[in-house]
Amino acid sequence: MQYYLFIGLTLAAIASQVPHVYHAFTQNSQLKNEALKRFQGIVFCGILSIAIFGFVWIEKPLLALAGALIEIIINIYYFTEGFWENGFPNFRGDDKEVKEKRNKSVKEFWRKNWFKIFISFLIPSLIYGFSEILVNL
Repeated sequence: MQYYLFIGLTLAAIASQVPHVYHAFTQNSQLKNEALKRFQGIVFCGILSIAIFGFVWIEKPLLALAGALIEIIINIYYFTEGFWENGFPNFRGDDKEVKEKRNKSVKEFWRKNWFKIFISFLIPSLIYGFSEILVNL
């Protein structure tokens, strides 16, 4: 029974990750053909998420961790895409007022995005953890 539970949990974790990779990949694809861009995004996100499970299965934990790290980076991009497009406000100078504005921007970024960054780590970690448990049942 535990085996089926962790199959379900692993598949659910992979399914929750796939849209993030798909979005990040298709947003940055250089393909002009929309159908090809979508196909490429679907294939890539499937490969990446399933690879973590596959590497755990064949006892290649460093490769599985590398895949999880790649997904974490993609998730951080996905969840904070607006920041990467706009960046921090451009504060020039080194006087006290400019430093305070810069520090306020950094604090605002973390206040608005800490949970998104937490989720960015959580989903790939769950895929890895559930896969590890499943393989060892």
